[in-house]
Amino acid sequence: MADTASYDTVEDLLAAREGESVHLECCRETVDRAVRFVHERYGRRRCAFYVSTDRGFDRETVRSYLKLFSRLAGGSVTPQDAIAHFGLASAARSQVKTLTAEQRALLNFARMSLFEPEIVFCERPLADVTPATRGLVTAWMGQVAEAGGALITAGEPLREALLMPGTAFFEEDGRLHEAKTAVGDDEMQDVEFAGDEVRVFKIPAKSDGATLLFDPREVDFVESVNRANFASVRGELYPVSMTLDELEAELERFGFFRCHRSYIVNVQKVAKVERFTRNSFNLTLADAHQTQIPLAKGRAEAMRERYGWR
Repeated sequence: MADTASYDTVEDLLAAREGESVHLECCRETVDRAVRFVHERYGRRRCAFYVSTDRGFDRETVRSYLKLFSRLAGGSVTPQDAIAHFGLASAARSQVKTLTAEQRALLNFARMSLFEPEIVFCERPLADVTPATRGLVTAWMGQVAEAGGALITAGEPLREALLMPGTAFFEEDGRLHEAKTAVGDDEMQDVEFAGDEVRVFKIPAKSDGATLLFDPREVDFVESVNRANFASVRGELYPVSMTLDELEAELERFGFFRCHRSYIVNVQKVAKVERFTRNSFNLTLADAHQTQIPLAKGRAEAMRERYGWR
């Protein structure tokens, strides 16, 4: 098993991974330090930033706001291009102050796209977008990565960080640790079945001091976050004490698949498999939130072969 990297500070991490796409689950102070470092380190390159305080100019309309930044950018992407790509046509004549949180987020991505950036810094890029528009954002970020640009995101939950093209890190005890993103063949456990023997299995989880026993069919996925494991049932996360390896061995016969070092997914709940970039994939579940789960590059082919998806 390959060792993963860890860094004492966010500055150390970003310096060591200069020019690479990195995604950080981290605290507010670390987000602020990261954005300052990116400003300083990449100041001479085409950069675009989106932080939580970016709310636009209230009195401008979407169209006039983007025209202003188009003149500053002086690139080949027009305001009309940006409006069309990010689904803002119906709000083009609306003042920025009247926009919903989701429309403001899309406006910020539209603004960044005008600069055709080599370096993109985003704080919580998926925080305000819904499943209906999330693909617009991830498609543009994928284009930046495919063109050789670097994406740096900070402050998002680890699940969102893992969805991004690049390397995800989580903050723990003041240090930043690389999140392992692949399951090697030597880590996959073979499960032997005892003929027609009936084997009952429930997933034990904790809730308010009680132990809940979930039928595997109720569980959408199991995830490991900061060394703790959780089962997702109807949109709620419940802590479980079993390890992912133990759960994998039990759940495989119920149609679960180890799609990522940190995730086991109920394949019956998967609605869509998407290629984010050439080396980045995700699974969209058929739940109310259209939850996205990372699919490790090394597991994508194994999943296609096992389930006959072509």
